[in-house]
Amino acid sequence: MQTQQNRRQNLEHFIYSHHLRLSDLKQEVQRYGLQNQSIFREDIPPYPRPEFHVSRLKHDTERLGLCGIRVDKGFKDPYSRFLVWWSLAVGPEEIQSAETRLLEKIYQNQTEEQATGQESFLWRFATSPAFSEKSRLGSYRFTFPLEEVLKAYSEQFCSGAPPVMRVFKTSLFRKEVQYSVLVHSPANQLFFSRFPLLPDDDPNAVCTYRGGRFIWRSEAMCKAHSYELTRRPDGNQVDAHRLLRDVYYVWDNVAIALHVDRGQVLKFNADRLRQNLKFCWPDEVPATHDDDVFDDFEDGTNLVKCLWPGRRFVLEEERSLLQRYTVSDIRLVLIGRPGVGKSSSGNTILGRPAFSQRKSFSGVSLCCWQSEQVFGHRVTIADTPGLSETSNTAVKEDICRCVNMLRPHAILLVARVGSFTVEDLGTVRQMEEIFGMDVWRYTRILYTYVNQAAPDIQRQEQETGPELLWKVGYRYHVLNNNPDYWEGQQVYDVVQAVARMVMARGEVLRSTV
Repeated sequence: MQTQQNRRQNLEHFIYSHHLRLSDLKQEVQRYGLQNQSIFREDIPPYPRPEFHVSRLKHDTERLGLCGIRVDKGFKDPYSRFLVWWSLAVGPEEIQSAETRLLEKIYQNQTEEQATGQESFLWRFATSPAFSEKSRLGSYRFTFPLEEVLKAYSEQFCSGAPPVMRVFKTSLFRKEVQYSVLVHSPANQLFFSRFPLLPDDDPNAVCTYRGGRFIWRSEAMCKAHSYELTRRPDGNQVDAHRLLRDVYYVWDNVAIALHVDRGQVLKFNADRLRQNLKFCWPDEVPATHDDDVFDDFEDGTNLVKCLWPGRRFVLEEERSLLQRYTVSDIRLVLIGRPGVGKSSSGNTILGRPAFSQRKSFSGVSLCCWQSEQVFGHRVTIADTPGLSETSNTAVKEDICRCVNMLRPHAILLVARVGSFTVEDLGTVRQMEEIFGMDVWRYTRILYTYVNQAAPDIQRQEQETGPELLWKVGYRYHVLNNNPDYWEGQQVYDVVQAVARMVMARGEVLRSTV
């Protein structure tokens, strides 16, 4: 009698040289008697099966892998074998274009007027790790344009000739179906001839390559089915209807295996490696339970600074699709007493001299706001007149108008490092008068400094006092406002913290005056 291990080996052997769709894969599972029940679930709600045109690849790794990539200046097989693995990086742009193609099929017999008002829905089904900002393999993700990877491979391994792409295998795991594409040099044509060439025009193929993109026709894009695909009663629009509970199924993805000789490295410029590096939090079900695989963000930031000393690049976290689709803009109001650095803080966050001059009317400074694209978000900042115990009615009214027009997501209470005074406490009282006691749910303290070493945070906490820190939920940031030394990581931390707050609450602030 065959053991389960032998059956698994036979299935793996059988599906070499094939990309099997789910219906064909189910037949093979039955044929070899594998104990995989997930693929046979019958209660899966209706979901889309789109066609993704993907132009980027990603490579996830852990701390030791990252160090090796930095030392080698590129990627090699860490197990001293012959394959360097990447996977398709499917982002919001690819999801949006796939949704457009899907809707064109759905609306092909409808007028443009009938199809108007259609809301984005496909991203709600993109829950498999193929679309995730999280990683199962480690805390560090390199994302490169596909064209750049293939060009580097061509120059370094193919003597400038186009690499050859072949259908490698279909691998079935407990919850995952992985379609692998083999990329190799034309010099190895004979060695890999048993694998069929990857098609470029087969409309029924799971994966093809055409026009500098991989075309992936996903049949299982959801890890957790939280929605079902529905049509509205009038038949004019497609909806993602929220389910009462999640339903779990298999999910599929496409992996790219670049063939290299033992010990050889696919090299890239050191700055390109750093530019294309982001931090990932661990997936709920990592591929390994080794505690050394994942770092926290602070440790990751310090490690990257050590590996790329002197580089001014900011280590960003991978953003989730939920954040990308729901937090496209961030609106902030800077509050503080005169001279604490509100305008310079706005300039630092926006990355330009946006608040160089303040408008005034009848001798009273007025609020003004500016916008800029900052780390993937449209950030709008309102710079307000100095607020203190003696602020006059015109100042308060102007701040009220500004807040009610802008409807900010958060207030940044600006204070100089090492100089929290009685006047700052007066500002706190003024804020409660203008916005009400609920204002502290939206407030973060922004400690500013210029031309000095990073502040002693513990000392700053003592100067601020426990009552105010408790009011703001111990949410605070430190910002260097020296225009000649832009601390991008500090700006990134502010923007990301507010973005997470917006995503969690979905609320805006209004004045109560």
